[in-house]
Amino acid sequence: MTILYNQPLAHRFGTALASDIESAQWTHMEVAVAWVRRSGMRHLESPFRGFLRRGGVAQVTVGVDIENTSIEGLEDLLGLETSGSIETYVHHNEAGDTIFHPKVYLFLNDRVGRLIVGSNNLTEAGLFRNTEAGMQIDARLTDPMIEDARIALAAWRDPETELAQRLDESFLHDLVERGYVFPERRLKARRDRSVDGRNARRRPGQPALFKAESYRAPRLKRPQMPPFQVPGTVLLMRVRRASELARRTQIQIPFRVVRTSFFEGVSSLVSAHDGRVHTLVEASARGGPNTIKAEVPEIETMVNPVLRLERTARQIYYRAFDADSVLGAPIRRALEAGFQMTPPRTESTILDLERATWWRFI
Repeated sequence: MTILYNQPLAHRFGTALASDIESAQWTHMEVAVAWVRRSGMRHLESPFRGFLRRGGVAQVTVGVDIENTSIEGLEDLLGLETSGSIETYVHHNEAGDTIFHPKVYLFLNDRVGRLIVGSNNLTEAGLFRNTEAGMQIDARLTDPMIEDARIALAAWRDPETELAQRLDESFLHDLVERGYVFPERRLKARRDRSVDGRNARRRPGQPALFKAESYRAPRLKRPQMPPFQVPGTVLLMRVRRASELARRTQIQIPFRVVRTSFFEGVSSLVSAHDGRVHTLVEASARGGPNTIKAEVPEIETMVNPVLRLERTARQIYYRAFDADSVLGAPIRRALEAGFQMTPPRTESTILDLERATWWRFI
């Protein structure tokens, strides 16, 4: 299977990566990224430890260029060694005019491999919030693409090149003492100053040229949840109207979706388009509840509406698109791809997919 990760619109790479690490399908993983921070590793520590305790083998190579890798990120990778077989290498070229910048993830078993090449670093922003892209390719171990990836990853962590060093407590101390890596709080303060400086250069009274739209990473600790726990804090849906004629703005959400941790404590949807709040209403048929209804005015003129719903601490915000639009097509494709996964990541209300509601948590 080949998948294009379109983050954050239709995918969240951190959710997909955690799922791959947790999967019993893989026995070996190799990773090479430009930057690692605790902000990202805290989302992956539990999957990593589970993978290693099952006997999985991991090799990770990270860069330290442009002062973006943090001390804490390297500490977290080093700390995983207490759970099993993992080696971490640091790659750097002292020439100063070249940067270690790959983002490659390779999962292997004794038959096949899964190669993901993209733009996602092991940081919270890279895993969840930034606009990122990546291509996933599944192929046999003998496929030239898998073989070439293994050669590249091995070369980047090879100490004989003198561009890579195995990370241990002593080498981490040297990196800190000689100013190769810094604490996360210092890196965040520097970034905040940079953003403030860019905003300050805008002429007073002049409007911004672009829209401001923020995306959130999933919460690490959740309150008590209902029985059906689901991954991620984003839900993709291909929705069906209550009626194509009389109720073109009313959608139906299956109980299987609403009775999950995603909807826990929420009784309405909030439009990210205009901020209007739309109450979730339980509907009944033949003497009992059969679905949840909600108004989504934005879909009235759409031919094939899809939704992207994002959960915050107290609310669920939605954005609606036509499935054939430039923003709707990635969501539709992500839903379609979910049907082909093993196990399937996309579910539907009925087998007739043309008439069904589809959904996938990411």
